[in-house]
Amino acid sequence: MMANHLVKPDSRNCKRSRELEPQVSDSPQVPSLEKSDSSFSECSGLLYKEETLEKDLSDMSKEINLMLSTYAKLLSERAAVDASYIDELDGLFKEANIIENFLEQKREFVKQRFTLITNTLHK
Repeated sequence: MMANHLVKPDSRNCKRSRELEPQVSDSPQVPSLEKSDSSFSECSGLLYKEETLEKDLSDMSKEINLMLSTYAKLLSERAAVDASYIDELDGLFKEANIIENFLEQKREFVKQRFTLITNTLHK
């Protein structure tokens, strides 16, 4: 994939292929070679810039993916902590209900005892 991508700039951004075609002119070939050399250096510069840009984009993509995975891990850990808090609260509510039921039973028992004592005293 990278090789295909690197060939495209030569055909798209560079006029080198036209300049390297044989030119029919009365002028000597030396100026044509100078143009070709400068054109080649421009193309190689563009190619280098594109490679650098691709590398930078790849590095940035890796960093972003790392940051996203770190963020996902933090969210997962927080969700686990929240779930443990919810479990703990559920346990506390169950214990509170058990205590409430026990106290209601005790109250009923004490009420019955007082009723029995009152009835005994009235006789």
